[in-house]
Amino acid sequence: MTRARCWILVLTLLPTLGGSVNAQNKTENLVLITLDGARTQEIFGGLDLEILKAVTKEGRIEDTPLYKSYWAATPEGRREKLMPFFWGTLMKQYGSIAGNRKLGSTVQITNSYRFSYPGYSEILTGQAHDEIINSNDKKRNPFPTVLEFLKRKLRLDARQVGAFASWDTIDWIVEHEAGAITSNAGYEAYEHADPAIQELSRLQFETLTPWDSVRHDVYTFRFAMAHLKTYQPRVLYVSLGETDDWAHDGRYDRVLQALARTDARLRQLWEYLQGDDHYKDRTTIMITIDHGRGNNARRWKDHGKKIEEAKYIWLAVVSPDSQMRGEWAGAETIYQNQIAATMCRFMNIDYMESNPQAGKPIMRLFGNAGAAGN
Repeated sequence: MTRARCWILVLTLLPTLGGSVNAQNKTENLVLITLDGARTQEIFGGLDLEILKAVTKEGRIEDTPLYKSYWAATPEGRREKLMPFFWGTLMKQYGSIAGNRKLGSTVQITNSYRFSYPGYSEILTGQAHDEIINSNDKKRNPFPTVLEFLKRKLRLDARQVGAFASWDTIDWIVEHEAGAITSNAGYEAYEHADPAIQELSRLQFETLTPWDSVRHDVYTFRFAMAHLKTYQPRVLYVSLGETDDWAHDGRYDRVLQALARTDARLRQLWEYLQGDDHYKDRTTIMITIDHGRGNNARRWKDHGKKIEEAKYIWLAVVSPDSQMRGEWAGAETIYQNQIAATMCRFMNIDYMESNPQAGKPIMRLFGNAGAAGN
């Protein structure tokens, strides 16, 4: 009996063990990735010429390195120059993406604050809690997260559910019960047997960012990959932060460079997963953001309650259990609070058992349509 058939048999005979909702799914592993505050404008349209004009203080726009590297005549051309693997391979051949409002696809947050802690908590608990979660303060999440729920339902140890983040406050968001999962965030040492990883753990404290609470994404990603290769977690969350912090600083060049580097990391992650029998064709990847940003050259750096555009986000999904490809079009609005339940449904588990008030799974992902617009 193959491993996949054995897993389905266990879920069929013992539905209480996994809370089975769909024993046909192939997904055995989950990877959740968030890019803090990465605007829909860059994801779907690449370089924003109006912003480039606003931040270019002298000389011709056409002579700037950003223009030479990332400009093209169409949004499709620009975004593929910026993120060639994401658009040219991942979304074309293996997955789909919602959130391009020009095509009639909208993804929104439901919390009213439009900044990070409320957004991440909405992703991880399936519900906005505006009356309680209303700041970015380092306070333990008062609500159990989907990461903790999956650990319990799948009977995993702490190393089998990992969270690696550039922003230190993520440590407080991913767990209701401290120590329930493996969590490493901000300027935090990562213990590993590999001397190269030990050296990286040391170097993060010597290569400081302009921000006290956020380390460079390269360390977050390298630690997450080391954990993936060593412990083969069933659930992995990678939270990258530079796209938000460089935007707050007005460094549009660094924002685009961060997206380009993220694209290279997605390629590295994908190639590893597809080359490993534990993960190949058994892993669902979900990529999204905690909040959007302003939609013009004056407000692109900002987000929050006063920035209406910041309620719009995007969601990309690559899964052996979803046949959708490319951009969603003409679709009903989906919400950030649906992500947790969707993660669980891919794993044949009903998240309503953990939080009956959570958003429901995004059922469009589980249909048979090949093109996202169908």
